[in-house]
Amino acid sequence: MLAASLGAWVQNVGAAWLMTSLTTSPVMIALTQAATTIPAFLLGMPAGVLADSMDKRRLLLAAHCWMLVSSILFCILLMLDAINPVRLLIFTLLLGSGSAVSVPAWQSSTAEAVPRSALLSAIALNGVAFNGARAVGPALAGAVLAGIGLYAVFALTTGLFAVAVTIFLLWYKPKTEVVSKQERLVSAMCVGVRYVLSCVVLRGHLVRTLTFVVCASALWALLPIVAKNNPALGDGGYGTMLASLGAGAVVGGIALGRVRRYLALNTLVWGASVLFGIATLIAAYVQYIAPVCLSLLVGGAAWITFNSTVSSAFQAKLPAWVRARALAVFLLTFQGSMALGALIWGVCADQFGVAKTLTAAALLMLAGPLLLRRHPVRMEAELMPPSTMIESQGGS
Repeated sequence: MLAASLGAWVQNVGAAWLMTSLTTSPVMIALTQAATTIPAFLLGMPAGVLADSMDKRRLLLAAHCWMLVSSILFCILLMLDAINPVRLLIFTLLLGSGSAVSVPAWQSSTAEAVPRSALLSAIALNGVAFNGARAVGPALAGAVLAGIGLYAVFALTTGLFAVAVTIFLLWYKPKTEVVSKQERLVSAMCVGVRYVLSCVVLRGHLVRTLTFVVCASALWALLPIVAKNNPALGDGGYGTMLASLGAGAVVGGIALGRVRRYLALNTLVWGASVLFGIATLIAAYVQYIAPVCLSLLVGGAAWITFNSTVSSAFQAKLPAWVRARALAVFLLTFQGSMALGALIWGVCADQFGVAKTLTAAALLMLAGPLLLRRHPVRMEAELMPPSTMIESQGGS
């Protein structure tokens, strides 16, 4: 995951920079970022069905081979000076599609690779890899871009995807069984959605995730403006703040296993909401770089603590036959909450200012644990066999 995530972040930075040299259109430049996320919305549920109905290792290998081949073809066209804005968007979509297909298989294979007692730590470790890539990837791409050139950025992306494919071929060989029967695509997706909605505990996790992520997205969405408006941070302020969040997520993910020994899951989630809300308030009003970066370190740790805890509790409730599809529902909820929150808080910031908007988001986040007392986070297993699920569907 670290190799694949690094490759994706390096490619995103290179594509955005390349687009600025190909066109001055703000729409095309914005579409470069959109092209990395659109496939997740279009392919998330179908990818979950695939992960449930075929060998996950083969699916992951195929998805990363797809990204590797796409990256190689892109490098060839770039060397031939045959890349224009439209082709850049197409290849960005191709790479985003491979990533979107792999995510449900990634998430669901974690529960198959480790015992239930290690699930929280394993998910946190995956979060460490992803957030470590988020912190290191853009900086690495920037260093390669400045020191060697644009071609080297995309060559590095290709190399990182090749590392991921090599790991799948040589080392990642878990013994997995396909536990879901072949079904029609739409029917299989409906089964996954119905399973999640039929379980009170899973619905509670979705509500809790939506509430937290919509509020937390304010900081992620408005952080560039916070950095720009804070003269103490200088020109590299945004990168410093983003790196602080990423570094905090890495440290928090590593420490989460030990913290879990002393605190219940519900306490971890409650504390994460409060700490991220406080970090948002500090970023909104404090003008000194040291306390801002320190608060963002804590915020990054809170971010991964919430996501890893709720994700592990959600996965612990899922039987193998529907796990990937149900996780696709969870991931779509998470990504949709990020997108919806960014839109809401962006409009609010335009009308009321950044500081007031961040304050409102932070206060809602602080109030979240009190409002969601009916939806505690637990880890007990709840396995509903396919026959029961089918009967419940028939009854509905």
